Amino acid sequence: MINKDMIVFEVLQQYPEATQVLEKYGMKCSECLAVMEESLEISAKKHNVDLDILLNELNNACGY
Repeated sequence: MINKDMIVFEVLQQYPEATQVLEKYGMKCSECLAVMEESLEISAKKHNVDLDILLNELNNACGY
């Protein structure tokens, strides 16, 4: 299950389908070096994305 403390890069590696969800919110994480060290929580804050909604969509897209 994907949680707020996971590093974005790890999420993208483990769950390629997460890319579409992140891009839906303007989070073009595959183009950014910050993904190597930023958690989903920090990235969501930087992009003004509601973390709970993001996590829900990510987990749904990834089969959780």
